[in-house]
Amino acid sequence: MAEATAGGGPAGGGPADRPGGPGSAVLHDIRYSRYTGALRPRRSAVAALVAAGIRRPLGLRRSAGAKVWPFLLLAVAYLPAVAVVAVPLLVPQVPLQPTELIGYPQLLTTNAVVLLAFVATSLPSMLTRDRRDRVLSLYFSTAVSWVEYVVATVLAALVLLAIIVLGPMLVLFFGSVATADAPGTWFADTVGDLPRIVAAAAVVVVFHTALGLAIGSLTAKRVFAVGGYLAVVLVGPALTGILYGVLGEEWPLALDPSSGPIRLATAIVSGTTGPGNLAWLVWALVVLGGGAVLAARYGRGSDA
Repeated sequence: MAEATAGGGPAGGGPADRPGGPGSAVLHDIRYSRYTGALRPRRSAVAALVAAGIRRPLGLRRSAGAKVWPFLLLAVAYLPAVAVVAVPLLVPQVPLQPTELIGYPQLLTTNAVVLLAFVATSLPSMLTRDRRDRVLSLYFSTAVSWVEYVVATVLAALVLLAIIVLGPMLVLFFGSVATADAPGTWFADTVGDLPRIVAAAAVVVVFHTALGLAIGSLTAKRVFAVGGYLAVVLVGPALTGILYGVLGEEWPLALDPSSGPIRLATAIVSGTTGPGNLAWLVWALVVLGGGAVLAARYGRGSDA
């Protein structure tokens, strides 16, 4: 009769005596050790945050379903510019240039709804995930400071909105040059429009970046961030419209967060006087206020 070992298994090497058996234990030497590889500069961490901030709203490196909505909005934003550029190319008999079919102010106005839809579904939620997952303290204690985190997020938002706002106008500009009878002469005559195009796009892009990110920084829930932005850009026009109807004056329209930046941008690109100083004051208050909100929310360096 076999004798039992101290572990309860049979003598002679039963399951209790084998490594990994029910009666055995294995010690692993697991310790934290200092990283000995090559260290990359801090700007690499900021660049990684910028790249991630751009990829996520566009659905890149995600499922096909996540790409449908952002790329649908991109297609709608670029469709007018691509269509008017394609007309002279496909129908040479048409004597009109693309900018004669649709101007830069009309392109800005046409894409206003697309811009609001893209900002509402993308920008506020750029900040909610990290706050929801409570990883900000980890970021700020290791790779980046709160200033670098905010700067990276703002840069990503600026790039995303520039794709929506500036991209179609550049397609229209260079498409007009390519379809002209004398492209070199056309470019020399219209190159002065480029600074106004960039400045007009910057007015819209900076405004909605500040507004969208400021609202997104106030909550950790994506639905609240999206709802807050929509409340501002939808309720604002209703209130300013009521004031305009009651007072019979145009100055309340300068308070509209939806059309105000577009009106400023169209004035810049068309070279007109614009909606006035009040609209610029509202623009400056939103941009500076948005920066102040971001600094107040992330300056404490925690997930609170």
